[in-house]
Amino acid sequence: MKKMTKRIALALSMVLFALAFTACGPNLLSGGDGGSKDTEGGIGDTLSNMFFDYTVLEATSPAEYDGYTAAEGNRLIVCSVKVKNTFGETIPMYDSDFQLQWGNIGGDDDDYTFSLDAFNDTMMPLEYELADGEEVTYDLVFEAPADVKDFGLVYLEEYYTGSESESGTGDFFSVNFTVE
Repeated sequence: MKKMTKRIALALSMVLFALAFTACGPNLLSGGDGGSKDTEGGIGDTLSNMFFDYTVLEATSPAEYDGYTAAEGNRLIVCSVKVKNTFGETIPMYDSDFQLQWGNIGGDDDDYTFSLDAFNDTMMPLEYELADGEEVTYDLVFEAPADVKDFGLVYLEEYYTGSESESGTGDFFSVNFTVE
């Protein structure tokens, strides 16, 4: 019963995080406790949060992706991301766990976007489960302004334990990179 309660709490926390992240945009991203973890890195660096490790293996700006082209004034940013579950049990994952930001990364401005909905098997699905210890690699495909070169692929650690006094926001993670 205790394990089932933890799973329900974890599932609920991920759903609440996805909804809050989508609804609140970057204003949610100013939190974090500034812990001793590495919360910033670059291409090839692995960042570890309480649920998973993630590594941006590559970031490119192709003219098209599997036949898809960006709207006028925008360009595509494709991030190949490796994610490994380190939580100890299966966790729900969402493509909206990650955001592409530019400008004042982690700030209160509106310079961010979410990935396109997956339209092939190499793109991160809208929702999937990641088993304990499982590692996957997916592409996240974004449209961003054509004149921007500096980006951050960000994740905000949030958790819900069933008690408001113990729930909250953890660290803000950002893999920063430049795409010419």
